[in-house]
Amino acid sequence: MKNMILTAVTLVTLAGCVAPAASPMEAAARRAAGAEIVARQCAGYAGGYSSVKTVATARNLGATDAVIAKARNDMQTGFNTMVAFTTPQEACNKLIGELAWVG
Repeated sequence: MKNMILTAVTLVTLAGCVAPAASPMEAAARRAAGAEIVARQCAGYAGGYSSVKTVATARNLGATDAVIAKARNDMQTGFNTMVAFTTPQEACNKLIGELAWVG
């Protein structure tokens, strides 16, 4: 039941608050921002995340400081929403799973 709620919250958050990435560069910036959240806020739950995408990857695709700042804000907003409706551990697990899924 919690997984259904978490999935619904994630979809609503992404659909209602954050527009889909318009380019591979924006997608890379969001992955990098998500990896930063995992590193800062999920270390106690994750135990490490080996497939971390860096900001350098997004920059190589043309991301500017503004694009990276927006990606960080979008990802932090989504993460905070997930935490509000579940637990920090569940939100971390979901974010780590999404990062791993897109590689």
